[in-house]
Amino acid sequence: MSFSSTSVERIRIALLVLACWSAPFALVTNAHGDDDIAVPSDAATIDLGKERYGAKCAGFCHGSAGKGGRAPCLVCGKFKRGGTNADLVKNITEGVKNSPMGAFGEVYSREEIVAIVAYLRDEQKKRETE
Repeated sequence: MSFSSTSVERIRIALLVLACWSAPFALVTNAHGDDDIAVPSDAATIDLGKERYGAKCAGFCHGSAGKGGRAPCLVCGKFKRGGTNADLVKNITEGVKNSPMGAFGEVYSREEIVAIVAYLRDEQKKRETE
């Protein structure tokens, strides 16, 4: 079976349309965890995350151990702007537009931000076992 150049061009266009149409749905899927990142669970990383969290996040905004304060609880498992590790890293790094959540990507390294997420996940596990 052979295809004419017109048929090949129609197939290419159809594939392009399909890719463009399905792309937003792929993004929705990824936002819910398919592109999630692993965070370390070793004591040193969690301690680093606890220290960095305590320095910038605890007192005024998200409260002790991420349990909430003036800003939402980060260990309750309910998130308005995505709850995957990747979402949390992005929100801490870039901040959240139209909210009081500032960007910390120039304050902390990626390693430190991932450590904050590791600390929050550790606190979330503790909360779930209580």
